Amino acid sequence: MSVVEHVVLIHGTWGRGSSFREARAAFEARGFVVHTPTLRHHELPLQEGSAQIATLSLTDYADDLVEVCESLESPPLIVGHSLGGLLAQLVAARTPHAGLIGVCPAPAAGIFAMYPSMSRLFLSHYLQPRPWAKPLRPTWEKFQVGGRITQTLEDSRARYKDLVCESGRAYCEMAFPQLDRSKASRVDYAAITGPVLIFGGAQDLTVVPAVCRTTASKYPNATYQEIPNADHMLLFGDILQTTMTHIDTWLATNNLTSPEPTHTPPPPAPSPPND
Repeated sequence: MSVVEHVVLIHGTWGRGSSFREARAAFEARGFVVHTPTLRHHELPLQEGSAQIATLSLTDYADDLVEVCESLESPPLIVGHSLGGLLAQLVAARTPHAGLIGVCPAPAAGIFAMYPSMSRLFLSHYLQPRPWAKPLRPTWEKFQVGGRITQTLEDSRARYKDLVCESGRAYCEMAFPQLDRSKASRVDYAAITGPVLIFGGAQDLTVVPAVCRTTASKYPNATYQEIPNADHMLLFGDILQTTMTHIDTWLATNNLTSPEPTHTPPPPAPSPPND
């Protein structure tokens, strides 16, 4: 049995570490020390941070996250959602870790992602001049697609109020890896030798399940879990209980445990009205 003390939760596009209130509580209930870093400049208000975030690279994000992981007393379990799921892989390839969980991970270089629903979401950003130098701004139309099944309209609107801009450069690095000399979205899969768990939402239109299945296939030691009747928001709201049940099973299968495991974790607390 391998004892894991720390969990690092990496948020996705337009998010902040504070958006993981429910997931943080769920991991803490299981005895883990949980870290929810906020990506560089994402702590700033939307308008104020837009210019500073616009030209950040995936490598900038990964550098900061590697520093977080290496500041801990022991290798953490690295968990990432969406864009954070790709970052989790980039980080895990560079630093010791106990395990890797990608929840609806964004596609790495070499993974086909030109599915109609995914292309429609961000096409308008790429059609403007110099999209790599402009912030990717959240819109309600794009955001609510991710939680159309698992989130109430009230919860989605509350989460939407807390969004910030995302990096146009990072999105260009993902969308056009063949044009990126730095290969920022390329994952060194061979460097990740520990246990891997990849989730997909069966009805996810933001990162379709085919992307998640392909991601899992890159690892010889990966478990793929697709959740029926679920969309992109697998770490939020009521569906989190289902996600955590699968994580519990995976942890047990791979002999990973927290210092003080909770055998029957309480259900995650509901989101406050202004997330």
